[in-house]
Amino acid sequence: MFKKILKWFFLMVLFLVVFAGVAAGVAYKMFLTPTGGVKEPVVIEIERGDTLMKTAKNLEDLDAIKDGRIFIAAAKIIGVERTIRTGEYEITPEMSPRDILFLILKGSVVEYHVTVPEGYNIYQISEHLENLGFVDGSKFLDLSRDRYFMAKLGIDAPVIEGYLFPDTYNLNKGMDERDIITLMVRRYFSVFNKEKERSTADSGLNDYEVLILASIVEKEAKAENERSLISAVFVNRLKKKMKLDSCATVIYGMWDDFDGNLTKEHLERMTPYNTYIIAGLPPTPICNPGRAAIRAALNPSDCNYLFFVSKNDGTHHFSETLSEHNMAVYKYQKLRTYR
Repeated sequence: MFKKILKWFFLMVLFLVVFAGVAAGVAYKMFLTPTGGVKEPVVIEIERGDTLMKTAKNLEDLDAIKDGRIFIAAAKIIGVERTIRTGEYEITPEMSPRDILFLILKGSVVEYHVTVPEGYNIYQISEHLENLGFVDGSKFLDLSRDRYFMAKLGIDAPVIEGYLFPDTYNLNKGMDERDIITLMVRRYFSVFNKEKERSTADSGLNDYEVLILASIVEKEAKAENERSLISAVFVNRLKKKMKLDSCATVIYGMWDDFDGNLTKEHLERMTPYNTYIIAGLPPTPICNPGRAAIRAALNPSDCNYLFFVSKNDGTHHFSETLSEHNMAVYKYQKLRTYR
């Protein structure tokens, strides 16, 4: 009797082993085979705080995997459950559950090429990135004035204006406002330090003053070959204790109340950025300058120009004396008004 029971016991164990082996084989085959449910490329987003279980459920809903339990078990064996990178992942029809798991394991998120134009200020950048779906504009601006956050980035200034280097960045939806600002600031320091090393001029300005000057040059200069001349005009005026008389700074000082038409009233309106009224550089940069403007601020031309006026064709007439400047203003501005 005992032998009979033992025989049946071993048969049962053998059956269970065979069954488990077959089940494991089926599960493994499922893990290696595309489901066929994904007919065209789709994007799944893993957000901050998403669990492996939620990710598996989302993949099941897309029919990218058949059994979330198999996916979770494989992920736990590999250890991917602890290293899920937030962001968007593109799932294509030919991808098996294993391919999807390793895609997530490698953190191969969808990246977007996003260009931040030269001369944008923090308000324009926050709006630009918010419209593209990468940031919350209010959070972005709050961080732009967060002294503790800026200090961790190596910035000692009242606002991060000027330090958000304009460039084309590879961004993904897993990045938050801090990540993007940090990326742009690091890019700024990389560019600025290289340009500073190459500079042979000495304007007598410290790094932050150079950045402020570069931001003014960025907004005032239209022609590439005039950047260093415009930089020189402002440096020369600073040395002579003359007011900068920059329209660009006036506009920045009343950003929320400017309709695009600069008037005499605007030039007389008192703000911390009105360089027609207040001598010296404005308290902060007025935009985020590009490499060329930074280079011009570090290397102003060796000249005696103190004035410039628009010739209405994207270039300027430069003058050393007020009388010459007044003649140029009459020629290029007043005569144009009378025509």
